[in-house]
Amino acid sequence: MSLINEIETNLEKLLGSDLLDKYQKSKRRVYIRISKNRVKDVANYFKSIQARLAHISVIDLGLDGFDVIYHYALDHLERQLHFNIKVNVSREEPELPSVTSETMEALWPEREMMDLMPVKFLGNPIKKHLWLPYEWPKPVESEDLEKDEQENWVSLPAQSGEIDGSTILVGPYHPLLLESCYFKFKVDGEEILDAEIKVGWNHRGIMKLFEDKSFQRGIFISERICGICSIAHTTAYCNAMENLWDLEIPDRAKYIRTLMDELERIHSHLLWLAVAGDLIGFETLFMLALKTREKIMDIFEILSGHRRNTACNLIGGVRIDPTLEMLQKTESSLKEVKKEVKLLISMVQDHKVAQKRMEDVGLLPLQIAKNMGVVGPTARGSGYKVDSRWSDPFAAYSSEYTTWDVVLEEGKDCWARTMVRLRELLVSLDISFQCIEALKRVKGPIVEKLGKPPEGESIGKNEAPRGELFYYVVSNGSNTPYSIRVRTPSYRNNSALPFMLKGYTLADAPIIIGSIDPCMSCTDRIVKVIDEKKGDEKRFTLRELARRWR
Repeated sequence: MSLINEIETNLEKLLGSDLLDKYQKSKRRVYIRISKNRVKDVANYFKSIQARLAHISVIDLGLDGFDVIYHYALDHLERQLHFNIKVNVSREEPELPSVTSETMEALWPEREMMDLMPVKFLGNPIKKHLWLPYEWPKPVESEDLEKDEQENWVSLPAQSGEIDGSTILVGPYHPLLLESCYFKFKVDGEEILDAEIKVGWNHRGIMKLFEDKSFQRGIFISERICGICSIAHTTAYCNAMENLWDLEIPDRAKYIRTLMDELERIHSHLLWLAVAGDLIGFETLFMLALKTREKIMDIFEILSGHRRNTACNLIGGVRIDPTLEMLQKTESSLKEVKKEVKLLISMVQDHKVAQKRMEDVGLLPLQIAKNMGVVGPTARGSGYKVDSRWSDPFAAYSSEYTTWDVVLEEGKDCWARTMVRLRELLVSLDISFQCIEALKRVKGPIVEKLGKPPEGESIGKNEAPRGELFYYVVSNGSNTPYSIRVRTPSYRNNSALPFMLKGYTLADAPIIIGSIDPCMSCTDRIVKVIDEKKGDEKRFTLRELARRWR
């Protein structure tokens, strides 16, 4: 019996008459509607078979209440397999029991949905807002804020007892990172005893913006979610839409998409390497990594006319079709990049100070990585084999098009996460060369025509440079999507940072945060250090904090 049939049989036995509806979409996506009182039982079952809770979506159905969808991913166990458990709650009583006691992967999604929608998840252990201001619905920076901060510290879920120590505020802005974020540390001297993270400082309402744009125009919205991973977002968006249309794109388009995705991974990993070098004071690495990255940016310009926001994807294919001359120039530049990447890898591996600075720092044990649902190099650095290109292949990632291996490291620390990204640079270069060779011989169309938008729902994924990128789309058959939900890889990895920071020093905090390659905003982040006994206050930027203790 296949895994999909085994799960369906077990759920039918478990739920009985509480299983209200079941249907399967293309690419092994199963949708099951259940009674609201059985969500914890289902969560327990999926936890027992090591399923991942990829995300939780809430869709506003107007007078029909709200649909809450638990997206369980099993593609790491059986290719492409996903179960989507749907529950309807009324507008009058929009409440569900929290499943955080069954899986901590629900901790952030439940908090997010409670901030953005009226649905309440009863029993979620953290009462503070995730996206909204802590004071909401009180006025921002109200008089009660200081009291609320003292009474409502967000401790690690496993933390017990009171922690005495100084408080350090990090955030919400800093020039090194792409998305604003706020950290609050409790410390004893230099040791971090506990940590809290707050996001939502740069929330732009993009998921809502999708709803009044046509499906094709939505591509340009998705492209602007992240400046570094713009191609990754449009690929995930188009994968979701093509699954909705049940559409297979032409082979030539598959190779072009894969080539552009891997070029983006190379540029992103090189940018991260430069930032990591700067954080630990390795300025030579910073300069050389950015110098090599410039060659990738030049390739983007050759292939698309743009260094970033290449606008290369369309629903049904791609809009760029490189000529033989373009491919030859790209191939020649990538050969130079490969030589430089090998030198960069040797430079990092042979640098004993850098290795000493990152080994056994920011440990993320495999079980915590699984419990928190981390993805990408952060997961693979802890030996957790999670990679959408391998588990849910799309474009030209399946073995009939390209051959490659998932990179894993067992160190679980900042050094292991560094090694994953360095080794992935070589894997991405190899995939790129395979795509170029294929494009020299594979001819034909680069886009399929679309019919009328179908009614239904679908999932689309991509392995972005930081990890699994998840899109969920609902269509009512009109020319615009009814609803779209996006879960980025940094969303998952940021939630695990408190576990990675605890027990280490302030000197370690910059590289631990940097080691997951978090998507943060391009503005200044301030670190506020408060000595509660003396009443002294000091402020540092994250860059100053890194310089002060390295």
